[in-house]
Amino acid sequence: MLILEISKNIYKKRFLIISTSFIMIFIFIFFPVLINSENLEIAGVEYDFFIATEEITEETLIPMRQFAEKTGLQINSFAENYFIFHLEDRHMLVISGEKEVRTGDDVYESEVAPLKVNDDILISYRLAKSFLEDDVLDMIEANKINDDKERTGMHFTLSPETKEISRGDSFEVKVELKNFTDRTASFTFNTGQKFELELLDEDDSVVFKWSRGQMFTQAIERIELEPGEVKNWTARVNTSGLRSGSYRLKGWLTDQRKSLTADPVEIEIK
Repeated sequence: MLILEISKNIYKKRFLIISTSFIMIFIFIFFPVLINSENLEIAGVEYDFFIATEEITEETLIPMRQFAEKTGLQINSFAENYFIFHLEDRHMLVISGEKEVRTGDDVYESEVAPLKVNDDILISYRLAKSFLEDDVLDMIEANKINDDKERTGMHFTLSPETKEISRGDSFEVKVELKNFTDRTASFTFNTGQKFELELLDEDDSVVFKWSRGQMFTQAIERIELEPGEVKNWTARVNTSGLRSGSYRLKGWLTDQRKSLTADPVEIEIK
């Protein structure tokens, strides 16, 4: 009897281990965006999870209710996981967890399955663009909003002192990190470097990298921004050895999440 009890306990433990493993594999395969239990603000809407992406890509999941007021988008939900989008003469049916999407009489597969989070539905950036058309671009790319009072969320911007420069000269760039949320924002950096700048030519080749040749403290650093606070840095871009032509200045925050990227700035070298 003792041997039988021991065998039963061993089988129970094996069953628990195997069951837990399958559950974890299922979560990481089908819910890759739910990584950390943190608060995150996306285009002005705060969610209690962290989207695992360094920047917005075609497959990034975008919460849709944030667009309802400005675009006239209507979202109706039924049967718990079914959502119908209405915008002017366009209609779309999405189902949380399923890649199959229906628009009118057409059915096709999305690259990433929509995901229900609380009362909102998240769909891929690619799908959001195709349904909302151009409206979605101005709201997600918040740096294109001219009035700071209208902005929400965190913003990272580049402001060069000039956009036209003579060959061989250098120019200064003002780098700003702005907190337009109503909460304290924190950023963790693996070194003393807070941002990176690159200058790209017309072939998208990197012809200047700001950090190249520089020394940074090799220690983890953390900064916090209170609501409404702005942090400023300056950097100098050298055009020595570059030919005349059009270039693009890119920049991003080098925190552990690589969470913020600035809009590229066009630079002309005469």
